[in-house]
Amino acid sequence: MSYASSEPFPISLKKVTNLLWIIFFVCAIPAVAEERPNIVFILSEDNGSFLGCYGDKNAQTPNLDKLAAEGQRYTNCFANAPVCAPARCTLLLGTHATTAGTHHMRSAYKVSSALIPFHHPLQKAVYFVTGSKGDYNNATYRKEHLWNGQAGKGDHFNRGDAFPNFFAVYNIEHSHESRAFGNHPTKKLQHPLEIPPYQIDNQATRDDWGKVYSSIEKMDESVGDFLKAIERNGEADNTIIFYISDHGGIMIRSKRYLYDSGTRVPFIAYFPEKWRHLAPEGYQPGSTSERLVDFTDIIKTLLHLCGVEIPATYTGNIFAGKSPEPAKERVLLFSGRFDESQDCSRALTDGRYKYIRNYEPDRRAHQLLQYPLGQNAQIAHYRAYARGETNKTQSAIFECHVPEEFYDTQSDPHEVNNLITSPAHQDLITDFRQSLDQHLIDTHDLGFIPEPLMESVNKGDTTIYEWAREEGNYPLKEVIALANLASSQDPANIPTFQKELGNANPVMRYWAALGLRVLGKDAAPAELDLIKASNDSDPSVRITALTALGKIKGPQSSADLLLEEAVSANGNIHCNWALGGLKLLDYRSLKNHPKFGKQNLFNKGPYSNCSRNDLLNGKTYTHLPE
Repeated sequence: MSYASSEPFPISLKKVTNLLWIIFFVCAIPAVAEERPNIVFILSEDNGSFLGCYGDKNAQTPNLDKLAAEGQRYTNCFANAPVCAPARCTLLLGTHATTAGTHHMRSAYKVSSALIPFHHPLQKAVYFVTGSKGDYNNATYRKEHLWNGQAGKGDHFNRGDAFPNFFAVYNIEHSHESRAFGNHPTKKLQHPLEIPPYQIDNQATRDDWGKVYSSIEKMDESVGDFLKAIERNGEADNTIIFYISDHGGIMIRSKRYLYDSGTRVPFIAYFPEKWRHLAPEGYQPGSTSERLVDFTDIIKTLLHLCGVEIPATYTGNIFAGKSPEPAKERVLLFSGRFDESQDCSRALTDGRYKYIRNYEPDRRAHQLLQYPLGQNAQIAHYRAYARGETNKTQSAIFECHVPEEFYDTQSDPHEVNNLITSPAHQDLITDFRQSLDQHLIDTHDLGFIPEPLMESVNKGDTTIYEWAREEGNYPLKEVIALANLASSQDPANIPTFQKELGNANPVMRYWAALGLRVLGKDAAPAELDLIKASNDSDPSVRITALTALGKIKGPQSSADLLLEEAVSANGNIHCNWALGGLKLLDYRSLKNHPKFGKQNLFNKGPYSNCSRNDLLNGKTYTHLPE
């Protein structure tokens, strides 16, 4: 049988034409958008891992315990900063706040347009993004610039048909540090209280711990309210939930410190059945993950789960979704100025071992910062220390940093046994030391720029991020090498510091002056160099040189020049640095000074005002008046 047709084509032209029209119309119909999950991201404040699901018997946290039983709990999650606003800024920008120049607490510096906040790609993908806070530690992205609506009001549940999905960020303040102040409720504990070995055991300590647990219970109630709202609004089956604390706990030697007590945080991830295929490897209800995770990982993973474009500047490793990445081997931690008190420390952890470098080892670990002294327990601890009633471990918090610290947090979870001189650990310490330097270079850490210079740059047309990338402004490798020498407190480096005081770069001159300052009286051979540096064109160099001279010759020798510097300062940070030099010198005579002992002087901003009031009351970084 022949299948040949007598027509030129087996299909008529009309049929072909109709087929082409069908293809045209099918192709013209918009593709159905890929379905995406909703996200609820809950951040509680200041509570660390004091939760029932993390083994704390005194913590009444049934809602978080239930979330952990239905989700996955992480045991090696770290906040990159041990204080709220810089940690939140790391989440906002998807990279370390030290990269952006927003690492100092309560800084208000501009963010470069090269750094994209997480809400931008979400909103571009038509997510309705809500939040509760606007304090992300920068001047560019405030509350009015961030959100489509308020998470606390449930605006995302009423987003309308134009927004298929929502991304809601809930911040819970009930567990904030301030809840341990004053007359906040004190919970009667049902189990013996395990007081860390670095903390004294007295009634004030026990009362404040009771306040902490009371606040955590209140925080957990808010978590329960949020979870019920998701159910009530019919969104539970389509919503992935992440919960973290913004950093560690709030008792002494935790918040503001790079120890695990300040940086290791709880993290619970919950994936409903619909989105279980996007869950991390090994995910099962009630499972535990030991994967190393930090805040840069969390925000990058959330964007990946949403299927949105991830900015190239995001530095985390994705741990869930369609394209997970290997875990980091080590996580970078940082701390800088906390309110009115300057400092600079960096750390690396692999979840077990922790290496800390303190770049200003002449500063006390606890500089009697005003805010945490709202806790009766911290004042009581200082008073006991001043009376000589504390042991070596309890005293360390009120004594000077050591340049380097190294801990095995598996055998020493409270990090009180510094292994930096342990012969058995020297190879590992060397590896961590070199690795930290490389991390600082890789992240282009801006924390080695003295803050008065940052304040000055920020007043101009550029950002600190961009200024630091201009040729010659910030030779980071050379700066880190000099900062390492400065922090070593070795008088053998004095010739290097003398030479670098003549460097054309002000950042290098600053670290040279600081290297001499941390030596105290041992810097006497460089006295003439410091006198010359006290007239430097850069205020951070002048202030640091004057403070170094005060350590060599006594506080009174530099007091008037530092006070003149503070009066003539061009900004809050500049002024506070000059007054901070006096506090570092334990200068207690401002109240009786005939020229400068006036209440209305040094009125440059909140931190300089705080330092002024401290000095007028005889309070310094080392002395708390009765």
